Amino acid sequence: MERTYKTQMDAARQGIPGARDRDDRMAEARKNLDWDAQYAEALDPERAKAIRDSRLPEDDHSDTCSMCGKFCAVRSMNKALAGEMIDIL
Repeated sequence: MERTYKTQMDAARQGIPGARDRDDRMAEARKNLDWDAQYAEALDPERAKAIRDSRLPEDDHSDTCSMCGKFCAVRSMNKALAGEMIDIL
């Protein structure tokens, strides 16, 4: 998904109509760890889903990406802002 993200960001910088809005929606989906919304905004939704499905995180941390697992900074920040306990140990 990194390549897709960079492509969308580049499109926004080049002034392609609607690209900035799409990039903003993708950023919001990432912040919310909303995988379905990220797939919807991806330039290649099927590929994005296939990558995610092939690298699923730990069972008890399905709300995170596969790279960070329970150490996901986005997940931890969302929990901190909501006043929830952050379980990284």
